[in-house]
Amino acid sequence: NRRALFDLHGDAPVGAFTAVVVFDLDNFKAINYEFGHAAGDEVLKVFARELAGNLRPGDVAARMGGEEFALVLKRTLPETVEATAEAIRAAFAAHHIETETGSLICTVSAGFAFGTKEGLGFDKVLNAADKALYDAKRAGRNRVTASPLRRAG
Repeated sequence: NRRALFDLHGDAPVGAFTAVVVFDLDNFKAINYEFGHAAGDEVLKVFARELAGNLRPGDVAARMGGEEFALVLKRTLPETVEATAEAIRAAFAAHHIETETGSLICTVSAGFAFGTKEGLGFDKVLNAADKALYDAKRAGRNRVTASPLRRAG
């Protein structure tokens, strides 16, 4: 959960080879409203399994609350982070989630940011990833967007 993620990363500076990815399930409140909370719970479980299935040793994933999740990847490069987030996004969108009233296809948006060579606070990197996530939402959802805090070359 969010508290455990901050307990683990909150005080240590985030370096240039560490990324934070924030995922938010698209239109989740509408899913709960239209299909019920049991369907919403199943959607969360399917996404959590997809997220867990794409972790490398040392990666950390957490549910931040509601329909928002975070992933911390260490010793990584922008193209690896983008490919990982994109793989999770595409795999989740390919699921047909069965509910009492039929099958659902859901999508997720993501934003990511890197620390810096000098090191940034975890909260700053998380906020930059969150801003990139909302850029993805504004651009039409079901996509992965990089923050300007994307490690250069």
